[in-house]
Amino acid sequence: MTLPESKQSFLYVACQHGAAAGLKTALCEPNGPFRLAYSARGFLTLKSALSVPLWSRALPEHPLIRARGVVVAKIEGSESGPMIQKVLEITKDIDWQTCHVWQRDIADPGWNGFEPGGTPLAWLVAEQFKTALACISPETSPNHPDPNAPPRSVIANRPSLEVQAPLDPFRSASSKLPKVLEIIIDEPNRWWIATKTAQQTFDYWPGGVPEFPIPEIVLSRAYLKIAEAFAWANLQIQPGEKIVEIGASPGGACQWLLDQGAAVTGVDPAEMDERILKHPNFTHWRSRSLQVKRKLFRPFRILVCDANVAPKYTLDTVQDIVNYPTTKLRALVLTIKFPEWGTAEQIPEYIQRVKSWGYSDIQVRQLAHNRREVCLVARNRVRNNQSLPTENHTDPQ
Repeated sequence: MTLPESKQSFLYVACQHGAAAGLKTALCEPNGPFRLAYSARGFLTLKSALSVPLWSRALPEHPLIRARGVVVAKIEGSESGPMIQKVLEITKDIDWQTCHVWQRDIADPGWNGFEPGGTPLAWLVAEQFKTALACISPETSPNHPDPNAPPRSVIANRPSLEVQAPLDPFRSASSKLPKVLEIIIDEPNRWWIATKTAQQTFDYWPGGVPEFPIPEIVLSRAYLKIAEAFAWANLQIQPGEKIVEIGASPGGACQWLLDQGAAVTGVDPAEMDERILKHPNFTHWRSRSLQVKRKLFRPFRILVCDANVAPKYTLDTVQDIVNYPTTKLRALVLTIKFPEWGTAEQIPEYIQRVKSWGYSDIQVRQLAHNRREVCLVARNRVRNNQSLPTENHTDPQ
């Protein structure tokens, strides 16, 4: 049953399967303010010592969190129809504006072709919930929105076979629908009902997973990661903008960047896919980044790096480029790989290091399509003494 708003004291967080242990350590006692109440792979519920209102803005924050909210109830049953009726009963006094229906990940991203996002079950439940809502008249729903307000919407990411469908405008952060009701499918016979006030871009995506058009041929999973990174960070690409990617082979991220109208240079000693090489707006520097003269990076405004190396190597490489006097990068999009999950504890150190280069706006998130890694986006660089190279700096040959 629904708990009275003053008695709400449970929250949930969703994450990638491997990230759950790190979140327990960071959020639960003795290090954090919560006690663990329930744990499944990629999904945790947390007990708070304080009462939590339905539309609380004090939601858990951590780079490994994909989605979060306030738990209203747990529903169990053997058939979706009666379970949906329970949802309607429990939420009849909740004035929500949009509903997200999503399913907990069944595997790690990339495992046997699995990618987080829409599932046939979530899609079916969303359609059934829409039908059930249509049968309720405003007179029988005490807190039904004002007739002049925008209609309620029910959103579930489309199953993978339908992922090329156009984007739903309600999934945009500009749609301004802050009160979100969630139906979270933990198991087919166990659902969680939750609420959230959308505050971050990912709060507008069911389960924190964006949906975007995907072409029939994608050269690698890097296509999914870069598309999600730019959507999450709301990073816009100007037509013809010059972008360089370090660790570009075989060309998945370059493919997406070219699709956005950018002029892309890929730096990698390995071969690029022939279809990328033939693109008129692509240039391949077949070399290691350390062998490229730093002055050649001057035309670029965005640097992307998704090299399969340790975090220190990635940051050392990018720092040497950023701090060269002629570099004018307005944004960095970096994938920070974790040799092991415990490396996530060093994220604050990575943020401080990038700040020392002069970037004032830094965001870090484990994207839905990331594996054992996070995405770091840095913008708004102001040069200062820390960001300038030392007098002993030499340009590599």
